[in-house]
Amino acid sequence: MNEKDFFGRFGRLLENVKERYELDTLHDALILWFGENYLFLDPREIADRIVKDSHAEGVDAILINSVDYELLFIQAKAVDNFDNTMKNFPENDIKLTLGGIRFLLRGDYKRNITPELENLVDEYHEFDKTGDYKTSILFLSLKKEPIDNKFTDNFKGDFPQVDIKFYGFDWFYDYYVNTYLTIRAAPPEKISFKVVSGLLKKDAPQKSRVFTCKGEELAKIYNDYRERIFQQNVRYSLGLRSKSINRQILETAKDDARSIIFWYFNNGITLVCKEITETTSGKIITLKNAQIINGAQTTYALHEAYTRGELKENVEVLIKVIETDDRNFIENVTLYTNSQNAIRLRDLCSNDAIQLKIQKILESYQFFMERKRGEFDSLYPTTEAKRTFWGKDWKIKVFNNENAAQAFLAMFLDKPAQAKSEKGRIFSKDNTGFYHAIFNEKDALLPERFLMSCKLLRYIEAQKKYYKEKYKSAESLPEEEKNEIYKYEFLLHSEYFVLNVFKDFLKNKGYKIHMEKDDLLDLISKIDSNSNIIQEIYETIKNGMAEYINEVKKQPGYYHNKFFKNEKSIGLIRNFFNQKYGFVEVI
Repeated sequence: MNEKDFFGRFGRLLENVKERYELDTLHDALILWFGENYLFLDPREIADRIVKDSHAEGVDAILINSVDYELLFIQAKAVDNFDNTMKNFPENDIKLTLGGIRFLLRGDYKRNITPELENLVDEYHEFDKTGDYKTSILFLSLKKEPIDNKFTDNFKGDFPQVDIKFYGFDWFYDYYVNTYLTIRAAPPEKISFKVVSGLLKKDAPQKSRVFTCKGEELAKIYNDYRERIFQQNVRYSLGLRSKSINRQILETAKDDARSIIFWYFNNGITLVCKEITETTSGKIITLKNAQIINGAQTTYALHEAYTRGELKENVEVLIKVIETDDRNFIENVTLYTNSQNAIRLRDLCSNDAIQLKIQKILESYQFFMERKRGEFDSLYPTTEAKRTFWGKDWKIKVFNNENAAQAFLAMFLDKPAQAKSEKGRIFSKDNTGFYHAIFNEKDALLPERFLMSCKLLRYIEAQKKYYKEKYKSAESLPEEEKNEIYKYEFLLHSEYFVLNVFKDFLKNKGYKIHMEKDDLLDLISKIDSNSNIIQEIYETIKNGMAEYINEVKKQPGYYHNKFFKNEKSIGLIRNFFNQKYGFVEVI
């Protein structure tokens, strides 16, 4: 693919991202695409951290990467035509951004910047003072890197611990072509391993082989095939920061003393493939269309050591291979070999009976619940197909089980803070997870309650979107009008709390949303019609929360992201409404 073709395709991709997440600009879409596909962050979380103010000290987003322990200030520049990709990143923009960040790091920014930016900067400082996180400044651009580094060098003189990185046109071209596209490419046709020892054969009910190979051999296979070797739709590397498991794997693999016992410390690699063949001697195992379903972190760490020239020759890895093309079987194997990693579980829970049941029942109401990523687009690949099967308003009839579960968790299980900040636990089935509490097979009204809470959350998010537009225009208004708008800026963070309190107002009006299907369907109809009841309750909650938040935020150390991610906060909010209206059940 030549650079001009890439620019056209990538531009269309950014337009789709902008539309899907209702972003303001292609600059925002560039941030979200980069954050989702390179940093592996949650796209909705990224969208919420894109700065909405027009004068934000040169900062477009402040992200938190809690896997790699990194705090990220981001400035992004998309371009509108291919010729502009030949230009260099403007030095004046670098100067502006670094000057702004200097002020946010050391200056008296409180009440001297807009409330939403202040909230993000307060959160940054809260994480930074733990000492666990490093700070990086990222410049994302579809232009070339800057000609001169004088501004970055000057900044580094004052802040030597802060990394400054440029991701220019060449980087995006290379990553798109050689990583992003290959993640979606077919698995390698054939790969082979030399068996070092311990070949174990099992031919029923599924043909499988277990053996030991050299770590260097696995590293070379990844070097040749990259993400094609991994199961599709899996989050890949979790980073090599000092506190991650990958770091421990890497350190063992390159250590003179410990590398020889790497095999004993590591759980090994599990692959599935279409066909297993072996030589008569059993020394060479060849796999057709192989994919790693467990062991991505080990593979990345060994490859990292290999590319650095630090991987010890005596590192050995346990390999388990299963011959099958049964998708259900593969997903179950992946589930049970990856049960410690909740991030992967959504796709792997997708064929559970309760998931299928909810999806089928909701289809009878003309709504499609997507059980796994990409399912709806796979079934209805074109806009024409979507309209044919689901009507011209098909977009409002589709939602995914993760977002619906977040709404249910917030509304019916009284965990709005966890819905906002701990969604990785939604599909976890162990004692720390929410899966069995949410997807309760004994709940006869679960599909209807899913639909009602999800649609009500959409209504609240639509109000949040409307408020965003008012917020963005507030800077140019007179002080009194501006402050009247700013007093509601908690709405940018509180949707799950609003949803939870909504439940109590509905119960107070006589709706039996825990036991009456007709009441649930009546509410769904009222949400769709934007009835006065729904509007009145929302306005009451909004104004009540504004009254409470504008008092509590005077406390030292308060900022919205901390408050609305604290599980104790919902008790404080509901106690406030109980005192004010005398009906909200106190937690």
